[in-house]
Amino acid sequence: MGRRRLLAGRMRYLLLVGVALLAGPGWAQTPSLLRGRVLDAETHQPIPNAQIGVAGNRIGTSTNEDGRFVLNIPPQYQQEQLEVVLLGYRKHVQALPALPGPELRIELRLSPAALGEVRVTASVMGLVREAVARIPRNYPTRPTRLTGFYRESDNDPNGRPRYLVEGLLTVLKVPYQQRTAEGVVQIRQSRKVDLRPLTPVRIDWAGGPFIAHFADFVHARAQFISPAHFRDYDYRLAPGSSYADRPVYVVAFEPRPGNRRAHFAGRMYIDQDSYAFLGAEWHYTPTGLRSGIHRADARNLRVAYQPYAGRWHLKTVWWQTNYRPAVGEPLQYFGEFLTTAIDTIQGAPPTYPERVQRDDVFLNNAVPYDSAFWQSQTTLLPSESLRKGLLDQRRQQRADSLFKLTTPEPPPAPLVPAAAPQPASRLLHRIRYGASVGAWPLAVSASAMAVNYEPAHSSFRAQSSVGVAAQKLIGWWSAEYLFDLSTELAVRLATRHVFGRFTGDGWEAGLSYQHNFNPRHRPIFGRLGLAYTHQTVARALGTFENTSGSVRVAGTTLRADELGLQLQSVAAAGQPTLGLGLELSRKTELVADLGYRLPLRTRTQLQVNEESGFFLTRSSAALDLPSSDVSLRVNEQPAATVPWQPSRWLLSVGLLYRFQ
Repeated sequence: MGRRRLLAGRMRYLLLVGVALLAGPGWAQTPSLLRGRVLDAETHQPIPNAQIGVAGNRIGTSTNEDGRFVLNIPPQYQQEQLEVVLLGYRKHVQALPALPGPELRIELRLSPAALGEVRVTASVMGLVREAVARIPRNYPTRPTRLTGFYRESDNDPNGRPRYLVEGLLTVLKVPYQQRTAEGVVQIRQSRKVDLRPLTPVRIDWAGGPFIAHFADFVHARAQFISPAHFRDYDYRLAPGSSYADRPVYVVAFEPRPGNRRAHFAGRMYIDQDSYAFLGAEWHYTPTGLRSGIHRADARNLRVAYQPYAGRWHLKTVWWQTNYRPAVGEPLQYFGEFLTTAIDTIQGAPPTYPERVQRDDVFLNNAVPYDSAFWQSQTTLLPSESLRKGLLDQRRQQRADSLFKLTTPEPPPAPLVPAAAPQPASRLLHRIRYGASVGAWPLAVSASAMAVNYEPAHSSFRAQSSVGVAAQKLIGWWSAEYLFDLSTELAVRLATRHVFGRFTGDGWEAGLSYQHNFNPRHRPIFGRLGLAYTHQTVARALGTFENTSGSVRVAGTTLRADELGLQLQSVAAAGQPTLGLGLELSRKTELVADLGYRLPLRTRTQLQVNEESGFFLTRSSAALDLPSSDVSLRVNEQPAATVPWQPSRWLLSVGLLYRFQ
């Protein structure tokens, strides 16, 4: 009996979990929600990406892959008109139904226009040129602020979602007379579900919210509407249609035969009256795919504009990228941006810390989840397959853990912040690493060095004469690893490699403290450090044939056919540093540090390296000077030290890139 009750209780709990998931706050029915589905009037198939607007597009959304939408209607707009528009279909207008109510069914009819009905008085390229020339007349000539919803997801090859993240964005755009694909983006709200397992190698998508800028082909003057690239494309007039009951020219474009400079192919829609670009859809050509940083397998975009206050503004962006990384499964990224409000009033831009940067990963944004906001706001409705995939995985996760619980936990609602990372994950997120390059003061006297090496009990002999030019700086690059103890204090381990006329390796370990003096704008950091350093600076003497068969150096036997010699200084020191850092981006920092070396030990050595044979089996050994086996002369005078030494005061300037 006890077992039955326990089983019945657990079954009831599973049922409650399912009900809670299906009725989460983002998808729950409320009295002000309008739900609908948009279908093709002839085929009765769902129409995705149709634009839904109320009250002159002051609020709006778009249909998902199943043609469905959900829109939160504030009380002041419940007597307004509902508009549904999509390129190629007649505009649908009706009064809003009484709320709450059943799902609204809307059918759109095609609005084809025969080519004979369109009077074209110039070449097709002339149409495009005229539309480009009228951009200052048709698009904003003052800064504008767009508010909109953004969604990003990644699906596995079977179509199951790996993660889903969406947010409310503020997008600031400069006037359209300025050609740019850059701009400011701020994340106002965010929620996410991350269903990916924790793996050592994970590829995250960065810069997604910036599609509102770089996909704005009119603002960016994309290649297919750039006069500098007109010669790379063929333009032709495709069968015409209408957009929002406006007659348009449909212009198809593709690379000219044999052209390898054109990156895109697709079609664009130009208003017949104003010559404004109302939208476009295009994909990257093989040349365009090769031009990208990651060389994606496929990339497609769709963009539409909407009228407001006598100008055309960005309305929707949809993009899809398929990418096959060197490690891991193929990635299928999807993203959507939908403008829900347009503000032409000048206002203070967001401060630097509030802005998103191109190398930020939207999935990892730190904006806290606000359940009250998401219960009362409209967002883009997930497709049925995406929603089902999320629910199936969440249910399975809950079912797997259910029988391990001693007391039931309240079920999580969908699209809440991702589950807190495990301790190992938190530990990994405290590790940062980066690389930098810079210059390092090294006092080098102009001199001539002569080295004679004759090891005892061996027939090997090596003689070398090299000239050393005077210089004051050497180049270096370094890799560093930091483990954060707090937001400002970290344990630091770095390796440093000298390049140029001199070579050498070194390392340092210690503590690093960094404080931001400019928290509301671009960060300027004050830097303090204390480290133990060990650095080698060497000058090559040449490669010599080893006819003796074996050479024993400081207890190590070297048997390679060729041996390379270098003269080096090895310095160990304590080093306090004081410096400044200027953040160029979230991951890039220009740093300058002034350090003072407190020498602990300095040695001059002759380094002997095996130069032949399989590189993994090569050995090396160092012989401290002075030594009876080595004769060193500097400017024809006997010497036991090299003619160079690091300065006590070390000014290093570098560019630091942090990978995490």
